[in-house]
Amino acid sequence: LDSLEARRHMNSVACSLLGFDEEGNTDTSTIKPLVDGGTEGFKGHARVILPGVTPCFECTLWLFPPQTKFPLCTLAETPRTPAHCIEYAHLIQWSQQRSNEEFDTDNEEHMQWVYSNALARAQQYRIEGVTFQLTQGVVKNIIPAIASTNAIVSAACVLEALKLITMCSTGLNNYMMYAGSQGIYT
Repeated sequence: LDSLEARRHMNSVACSLLGFDEEGNTDTSTIKPLVDGGTEGFKGHARVILPGVTPCFECTLWLFPPQTKFPLCTLAETPRTPAHCIEYAHLIQWSQQRSNEEFDTDNEEHMQWVYSNALARAQQYRIEGVTFQLTQGVVKNIIPAIASTNAIVSAACVLEALKLITMCSTGLNNYMMYAGSQGIYT
């Protein structure tokens, strides 16, 4: 699943299937495991959520990094990076010059407009590096996928699913975090 909203929904479904006995204890026969994994650049995670046994997805939302936001004063007055120029065109210039139109990230003409305006702003402040691809990444909040990170995390998820299905080995003790060159933590 490629969004927090989709993961939250799957978590709620898995938790809603959980049953309890007469004493209020978890009925283990109703536990439907959820194997979750995700990557962001050179970092990734894999985990097994057992509703009623391990922390659920909602209980661990704090593990996800907050989205990057720039102060408007930096964008308007002192841009220092290509991303500042792109966000200025996207957030400030669009509302000033095209206020009657809703911005659509999937509209090619809208993205080209932002790119052109960001490039002009970057040239004005002698900032290099504004590209159409970067413009799409900043506006759509896209973080490039790294194939090796995806392979490591997906392998960990498949291995955990295999352990759950076959009971061939002890499962992951809740969480595995891959941090690129810094290593793996469990």
